[in-house]
Amino acid sequence: MSAEERARRRAELAAEFDRHENRSDGVRVTNSLGDGLMLLRDAFFNRVHGDVEKVFGLDSMLLPVAVLKSEANTNLEIEIYQIVEAVLDGRAQRYLTSDDPWFLDWLVRLRLADSASSPSVAQRVAFYAERSADDRRRAFLSRLQQVLPEAGRAPLVMFRLFPLAISIAVAIAFRDHPRAGETRKRQITWLPSIADCHSCHGGLLENGEKCQQCGNPFWKYDWLTAD
Repeated sequence: MSAEERARRRAELAAEFDRHENRSDGVRVTNSLGDGLMLLRDAFFNRVHGDVEKVFGLDSMLLPVAVLKSEANTNLEIEIYQIVEAVLDGRAQRYLTSDDPWFLDWLVRLRLADSASSPSVAQRVAFYAERSADDRRRAFLSRLQQVLPEAGRAPLVMFRLFPLAISIAVAIAFRDHPRAGETRKRQITWLPSIADCHSCHGGLLENGEKCQQCGNPFWKYDWLTAD
């Protein structure tokens, strides 16, 4: 999708957000949430694929077409998981005016565009939404290992940090920085080295920004495996 098409879709969804929520900051919320989740998807994929490949090597028997298909399936699964996490988090924190299905449908359209109407996407969304947080996390890991076997070699702490990273992105999009800060503290309990970065010091970043030193808001392999 071109940058122009993405901007047009975001503008339409921002206007819909304002109408449904009776707000006037739809453009900011839409762009913040869209940028935040896009960065997290890309960073998470790099952690389970690119970083693992650097450390353990690549299966040379895979054909290029199979590699591309695996990457596409992995990115889709990441998107579906984080959409469900973001929606459930937004509802739990009462960032929306009601618990109706609108926000889920809206976020699916924001993040998945042409795939939003796919029956298989709806099935995967329902699969995650019906489970507890721990069951979602375990199911996500299991699914990734099916579509991207090297994901099984990624540090397991990633799967503790990722739902919290999504929660932070949602909180920042809705300008709930105190809660985002508390959630970052929870991440640091799982990975204390987060606070050791001499560049960002593990602090909160605006959605769409990242630390070149450590990877914050989703840390590079050597940070994830630091003692």
